[in-house]
Formats: sequence, C-alpha cells, structure tokens
Amino acid sequence: MSAFTIRIASNFEQLWRYNIIVMGDVVRDDQSHEIIKYASEVAPVGAELQAPPMGYDANREICLKSSSATAATLYIYIIPHTLPATVEVSDAPPFELCVEVTHGTKRVYNRRHEINQWSGENIIVKI
Repeated sequence: MSAFTIRIASNFEQLWRYNIIVMGDVVRDDQSHEIIKYASEVAPVGAELQAPPMGYDANREICLKSSSATAATLYIYIIPHTLPATVEVSDAPPFELCVEVTHGTKRVYNRRHEINQWSGENIIVKI
C-alpha cells in the first residue's frame, strides 16, 4: 500500500489572483482513513488587488502527500479573489492548471484543466 502525492501547478503569471483549496477523502480497506485539507489563500474573495501581494511566490506550486491508502477522492477549488482587469471576456481566456497524482511510483492521474478566469473551477478527482 502506498501514499498518494498530489501536485498542482500552473505557469499562468496571474495565478496570484486565485485562492486554491484542496479537500480530499483518503480510503484504506474500504473505509475513510484520512481527510486532506489544504488552503493556499492569497487574499479574501473580492479583494480586487492591483498586483500580487508583498511576499507572493511567483513559482507557486502545491504538493501534498497522504498516508498509505488504496483510493482517494479530491476536491480542488480554484476561487478568484480578483477578477481580470478587462471587461471583455475574450481578453481573458482560460488558463491551464496541471493536476498530477501519483500512488507510490505510479502516476494515476495527470491532466491539464482549463480554468475560467472569471469563475474559477471546481475539479473532482476520483482514484
């Protein structure tokens, strides 16, 4: 039995405009074994920042590891706290967010999700 490793990353230069929340249920022997809770909050929703806050890491990447398990369900929330600086939807196309999950040494999920800059996204991963 192995642990799950969850990696979330994007090269979108304005990722600072989004809070990222990860919740998950890790299962071992057909029973819930661990709850994953992680929050990468940059600013309160509605902050409407003009630039990244002081101390923001432009190479922001999330890496989480569970305990040993056989299955997992992850809920990943990408929540905008600052909307695009434009009023034209066409000027703010979706950006890519990469989600990769490994179980031990085996990659069990690897997908690039398109994230709407206006509404963010809710991503569910069942393994």
